[in-house]
Amino acid sequence: MSTMISNSSIPEINLPQTMVLTLDSMPIPLIIRNLENRVVYINEAGAKEITVKSPQDAIGKLDSEMDSILFEDDDVRSEFSKQYIRTWTEKIKSSTLELHPNALDYPYIFHKMPFYGDDGDCKGMFGYNELISIYTLNDYIKGKLPGSLLLNKPDDFFTERQCEIMFYRLQGLKVKDVAARLNLSTNTVNNYMQTLYDKVGANNLEDFQAFCEKRSYHRYLPKRFLTNEAITFGGSII
Repeated sequence: MSTMISNSSIPEINLPQTMVLTLDSMPIPLIIRNLENRVVYINEAGAKEITVKSPQDAIGKLDSEMDSILFEDDDVRSEFSKQYIRTWTEKIKSSTLELHPNALDYPYIFHKMPFYGDDGDCKGMFGYNELISIYTLNDYIKGKLPGSLLLNKPDDFFTERQCEIMFYRLQGLKVKDVAARLNLSTNTVNNYMQTLYDKVGANNLEDFQAFCEKRSYHRYLPKRFLTNEAITFGGSII
């Protein structure tokens, strides 16, 4: 995915050797990308996380140019690129819950923030991974979850409560199953969903899903389901 920036407009990132030595010693995966989304720094832990042999196999490359199982999927590369670009264009911090069973047998949280130079300008993105001790969410939710689950709500169009209800429906659960997980009646869930349909002008779940995908709500994991120690769904703790 193009960042729409010419090569001549991309500022260089020159890391002090003392910083490199410090980052190299960190046990958590760390990565720095420039405004073209190319990797300008990654430590050993980061290289292992993105499934390349060494940092040298990632430095200077886009995701599509790496020999990495993690980046083989076009949808994964596209979604990652959107996240990188949003970080440095909007200058925001964000976190996503990542699930990529074809590449890694564990989930992790990917934290992203703008990377600034000495002049105060944003030069790219700094990211680090936080490992979490849970099993894949696909064991607990019917349907195919996206590889990246947003931990920050895309915007304020839907309330947090509405997001909790529609999360399960967007993942393919039936109304009765949603009701059971949230300890609600089926009528309550149906009423919530009808209100949501009316809000976006949808006539059915398919139309509603299409609307949510355009605004990335199908990737949002409501805060209620993520605690400091575990991800909870209804009465189940993962």
